Amino acid sequence: MDKRGRIEGSAASKLVQLMRQHGHNKDVTIELGEVLAPLPNLQIRIGTDEIDLDMDDLIVSQTAANGGLAVGDRVIIIGDDDSQLYFVIDKAV
Repeated sequence: MDKRGRIEGSAASKLVQLMRQHGHNKDVTIELGEVLAPLPNLQIRIGTDEIDLDMDDLIVSQTAANGGLAVGDRVIIIGDDDSQLYFVIDKAV
């Protein structure tokens, strides 16, 4: 955030800044996942319990889709406990 309170940076950076600005939400989790299969039949494994998610569970951002996701890529995922959906935000580098 700059001195005037504007949010700056990449999409992922802006998301983190917004979360810090508006507080913690217990119904939302941020996790790292690993791509098991690429789009269009995307599969991602998350968590220490190794939960596998497929396209029925995932919403993929344009940023993540345009960057191309390959097997083995690590991705940033936001999980919504209420809807049981997971939002693939971007690759983790």
